[in-house]
Amino acid sequence: MKSIEKQLNWSLSISILLVFFVFWWISVFTIHHLTEDYILTRLQHDTVSIEKHLNRASTGQDLPDIDYDAINPIYAQPLSGHYFVIQLGHHTLKSHSLQDYPLFLKNSTETISHYETKGPVEGTILVRRFQTTYQQQPITLYVAEDHSPIQRTLQIFDILIGIFALMTLLLLYWGQKTLLRKGFKQLDPIHQALKNLHKGDASQLKVEDYPTEVSELIENLNQAMLSASHQLQQSRQSNANLAHSLKTPLNMIYQLLDDVAMKDHPELQKTLKQQAQKIHNRIESELKKARLAASNPSVKPFSMLDDLPDLTQSIQQLYPDKKLHLQKSPDTPDTLPIEKEDAYELLGNLLDNAAKFGQSQLFLTFTRLLDEATGKTKTVIIIEDDGSGVPSEKVAEIQTRGHRLDESIAGHGIGLSIVQQTAKAYAIDLQFGNSEKGGLKVTLTL
Repeated sequence: MKSIEKQLNWSLSISILLVFFVFWWISVFTIHHLTEDYILTRLQHDTVSIEKHLNRASTGQDLPDIDYDAINPIYAQPLSGHYFVIQLGHHTLKSHSLQDYPLFLKNSTETISHYETKGPVEGTILVRRFQTTYQQQPITLYVAEDHSPIQRTLQIFDILIGIFALMTLLLLYWGQKTLLRKGFKQLDPIHQALKNLHKGDASQLKVEDYPTEVSELIENLNQAMLSASHQLQQSRQSNANLAHSLKTPLNMIYQLLDDVAMKDHPELQKTLKQQAQKIHNRIESELKKARLAASNPSVKPFSMLDDLPDLTQSIQQLYPDKKLHLQKSPDTPDTLPIEKEDAYELLGNLLDNAAKFGQSQLFLTFTRLLDEATGKTKTVIIIEDDGSGVPSEKVAEIQTRGHRLDESIAGHGIGLSIVQQTAKAYAIDLQFGNSEKGGLKVTLTL
């Protein structure tokens, strides 16, 4: 299952990272080029000064002596970081600042160009090459400056702006994560409302209590709950109507069974009375469920705190000679994911059978089991008795899908087909087997 918060965090983080990378690259690129242009501008001014000085001091075809004070005294200082070289034909004139260092002179077809090369001391220098004419002869001026200090400063600037960008990125990431969590926090009341709804404490959610973005979801959820409640009521009302409609013909059957003519067929009369009694019990059960549903319109789950004691007390009152042992593990949930009346029907039938066929004891156990396949914890209910049990060949028949237990197994058939139908409706894993206590063992995994 994908998390919307994680997806938003990742997408926003990547977007911010890209934006800051572009910002950092543009900043570094711009500063470096501005610095280089500034140095080249100074080199251009020195080139103009040297060219003018050569023209003023011209004495013929040869290069004149250089008056460093007229150009810039820094070129006369050894290894000052400012250098120049003049090429005129086969003649080369170097500034005193170069000493005997052989400066790399790069040829080019362009009139003006620049390049970086190693200087007389550690580091690199930036060289501006300018080609012009002197006394109608081609002359090339190489003017250079040591820009290592500026490069070191730029490196520090690159590191600082990188750290600033990273800190800003982390701050924005933390800020957006906080805002996202705060936004999703507004949905927390939905979880609590759904829990209350599951317990039957509320039937509708208020749309105005939640963000506008989920208003349609809340409306659809309310509509779904109304529809589910209506369908449940309609189904139970239909069962009640059917039960009422059968009571009249059933009474007529009882009257016919008491007729004088039926006394001549005692076996047939006994069989018909038994079947009529089963129909009567079923009708009464449906009418009771309909009355309970009418007083409780919401869909309530089975409560382990309120409903389970009622169920066990009812079984104990019906079978006072049998001892019911109830065991619950500490992590047993407060509610079972079964509708209240359906849980009464499911557990009631199983406990009733256990009480009928057990000798003196029946056992009801609730525990929790970890499903390794899904990693989720399931609730397991075990119902046992100390009776004679069920033959192994009959256990296989009990577990057969769609098998009518009330037609194939004497005694244990009453209500067990309803148990299977209810378990199937709630996707409950229902297993029958023999208990170590002697009787039948029924295991329900929710």
